[in-house]
Amino acid sequence: MELKKNFLNQFGKPTGNFGTLVGLLMSLKNKDRALWTFENLKLKPDDIVLEVGFGPGSTIKKVADNLTTGFIAGIDHSEVMLEQATKRNKKHIERNTAKLECGTVWDLKYSDNYFDTIFGSNVHFFWDNPVNEFKKLVSLLKSNGRLVMVFQPRWTKNEEEVIQVAENTKKQFEDSGLKNIEYDFKKMKPVNCIYISGQK
Repeated sequence: MELKKNFLNQFGKPTGNFGTLVGLLMSLKNKDRALWTFENLKLKPDDIVLEVGFGPGSTIKKVADNLTTGFIAGIDHSEVMLEQATKRNKKHIERNTAKLECGTVWDLKYSDNYFDTIFGSNVHFFWDNPVNEFKKLVSLLKSNGRLVMVFQPRWTKNEEEVIQVAENTKKQFEDSGLKNIEYDFKKMKPVNCIYISGQK
């Protein structure tokens, strides 16, 4: 039981050699979710973007590959993930079209009204009080900028519970000051994936 708990904790914050393995698993297992995330972002080539909790950096690379004059920043609290993501995005970092850092939302040094889009995947449900983090992220968005979260609530037991999680997240978005909130679902295993977007 303790081994299983430790393994699951690694998905929240990968560390050490075990964390390196988890990062590789994440990049393989999450391809469908990463692609759906990218499709829902609907980014323009000159957008300024932030990913919170970039993991092994697969989605960062997909976004950076499709930017021309734009820029993507990323922050993740795992040193192991920073190392993997940096290797995966070496070209973009050297070109100054991507910048990756280790830390939390509260460590971001960007000015208010800086980003066109901020997104995260399977990250906000690890936070103690997501509304506080969402408010911080909203302050970093430009007027009419979008906050997007894509995630699989693996603890749910049926579709009704997935829908309830989406409604709860929508309420958190509302409490953080976002408007024009919408969400959608995509069938995935082991549970359906949720996309939710709100506008500043």
